[in-house]
Formats: sequence, structure tokens, C-alpha cells
Amino acid sequence: MPETVDFHIQRGADYLLRFRLVSPPSSEVGEVTTWTTEFQVRTVRGGSTVLTVAGAVSTITGAETVGVFDVTLTAAQTTALTRSTYFYAFVRTDAGYTDVLTTGKLHVEVY
Repeated sequence: MPETVDFHIQRGADYLLRFRLVSPPSSEVGEVTTWTTEFQVRTVRGGSTVLTVAGAVSTITGAETVGVFDVTLTAAQTTALTRSTYFYAFVRTDAGYTDVLTTGKLHVEVY
């Protein structure tokens, strides 16, 4: 079962989101450096995605060993979201290994 984490962002701002696997990857799941990942945002659970952003193994030291991934959200991408609560998932999308790594609510605020 994926870990659930809710967070808030300001509309029109840039963000670096960082996701870490709860347990370090084992040899059975393969090298995380070969994984394809996505941050997906939806208005309702199970609905169509309104924003999809590619993830990548983080550049921090040891990221490939413990499974740390970064997603960069640009101001243009967050501006495209209205002030609302969305549902998100960070997903591994490799053929044969599609897996939801974390989910939660994304609260978009305006200041």
C-alpha cells in the first residue's frame, strides 16, 4: 500500500518535490536509475489527469541507493491549477512494473 502524504502549494510558484521510498530498493525491483516515474494530478480520484510531470532520480548523494526522486513543478504548471484540492500520485510507469509509490491530496492556495 502506498504511503499517503498531503501538502499545500501556492498557485503560480515554483516547487521541487522530493519523494523517498519507504524502504531502500531491493535487487528484485531493479536499479532505480532505470525507473520511469510521473507525478500525476487529478481533480477527482480515478478521474483524468490534469497535470503530469516526469520525475527523476534526485541528484543528492546516495539517491539511487535509497530511492529518492525529484519532481520540478514550474510556476506555469502551478498557475494552470485553480485554487482547489486535488488528488495526486507519484507513480512508477515502467512496463510490467507500474506501481503507485505515494498518494495524497494537493491543496492549491492563492495568497
